[in-house]
Amino acid sequence: MRVKQITCRDELFMKKPESLASPLSLQAAGDNDFSDEPLLTAKRASKALNLPLYYFTKTAKRKALGLPFYCVNRLVRFRLGELHQWQIAYAHKLLEEQDAALQEGGARA
Repeated sequence: MRVKQITCRDELFMKKPESLASPLSLQAAGDNDFSDEPLLTAKRASKALNLPLYYFTKTAKRKALGLPFYCVNRLVRFRLGELHQWQIAYAHKLLEEQDAALQEGGARA
């Protein structure tokens, strides 16, 4: 039985690439830097957030909801971290609107 030893070439490919960004730029970016995240298609973003696909494919709906997206040539792509932040902010916005409607309705009664 022959045992294959890992060569230097294999170890080179197994290493993670080092970031080209300086530590100062990483500090300035903070938690909102999603530049290292992969871009997702509308279908994958829809599945990840459990939202209807048309939220991501229809331009008018994307703009009405304020979804963060990127146009790469003619393709529309999304970053999961930004979408997650949007989802949290949008949920808070909806709760505030519901609370305001309840208070307004209670004042009229």
